[in-house]
Amino acid sequence: MPATLKIREKEIHIRGNRPLYRIMEDLQFSPQAYLAVRDGVLLTGDDRIQEGDVVELIAVVSGG
Repeated sequence: MPATLKIREKEIHIRGNRPLYRIMEDLQFSPQAYLAVRDGVLLTGDDRIQEGDVVELIAVVSGG
């Protein structure tokens, strides 16, 4: 069962058992542009995403 990344209403199914930073690199997503949350817990780039995980990527918005 693949892992799932949710970005807004979009879902991306990916191979799990890899660190989050590697998945972000492969998808060409900037780690500075998104917060990753799994089961209500904020993840770091070193956290491993396992098969079956559902991770929500939340865009970071800054303004002035």
